[in-house]
Amino acid sequence: MKEIITFIALLFVVSVSAQISVKAEYISNSKFYDAVADTNTGDGSAMIYSVGALVPLSMQAPKEDDPYQRPTVWGVSLNGTFVQMDNHNFPMGKEHPSQVMNLGVSAIHLRPLKERWSMLMVLGAGSYTPEKRLSSIHIGENVVANGALLFIWHWRANLEIGGGGALNNSFGYPMVFPAFYLKYKGGFSDKFTIDISLLDGAKVAFGYNYHKNLSLKLATNVSGYAAYLERNGQKEIFTQQNIITGLQPEFKIGKYISIPITAGAIFLRTGRYTKRTLAAMFESEAKNEDGTARSSQFNPAFYFSAGINIGGN
Repeated sequence: MKEIITFIALLFVVSVSAQISVKAEYISNSKFYDAVADTNTGDGSAMIYSVGALVPLSMQAPKEDDPYQRPTVWGVSLNGTFVQMDNHNFPMGKEHPSQVMNLGVSAIHLRPLKERWSMLMVLGAGSYTPEKRLSSIHIGENVVANGALLFIWHWRANLEIGGGGALNNSFGYPMVFPAFYLKYKGGFSDKFTIDISLLDGAKVAFGYNYHKNLSLKLATNVSGYAAYLERNGQKEIFTQQNIITGLQPEFKIGKYISIPITAGAIFLRTGRYTKRTLAAMFESEAKNEDGTARSSQFNPAFYFSAGINIGGN
């Protein structure tokens, strides 16, 4: 679930200087497949606006002889996502929210341990509402506290693998979930690059550096958002998970500003209500005759995004 992993990701863009990012995304209209009814019911498009900030409060630079250049950092991360959905012709009782707003804040501590190890600790909270009004945020209804403890092994200078536990109260009581971390940045030469990360969802990108101020990537991203709400007299969670693939030119302006633009397709955009219980996380929405699970989702659609990143290394 997105709220379990979002806070784990926020630092691990970890250049440890201050960063600000803003992005707008457009998803074109497509039909929606209802897994329970086993037919297309309705259609919809979406606009997604997001902003994030990473602010180191205290930093100790890595030791000169550290081959993995591991700093010690205390910092704060802020993030917000607003989704505006334009849905049509959904059956009564199965309508999707027209808006979703996710806000989060986290305190973060990163420090090196022995030779190849680092430790990451995170403590924060997030709100997940089905509308954009701040007055819709209510503790005990759609505010989730979270935390994480991760141990990261620096296998190589460009490859990091980690794991640990993530704690939150999504279901009304504290629970611990496994958390994983992977970051790889490499390539075949100075021109060809490969980026793989399991952070806020997942990302795989193959790139080519045309110039110091221009690169082109073929990227696949997995992301999502959620809303905690009451429906039919019971507490539920609405979630959407997205899988996007596209070409991403990125223009760099000076040392600290970049403008990524992505054009491609969204191949998976789910849309599902589940009860706010642990058991519901593992229940299939519907099954085929052979017993395999099927899920409700929008058909593939055109995708476009543009953003700006300020800061970082």
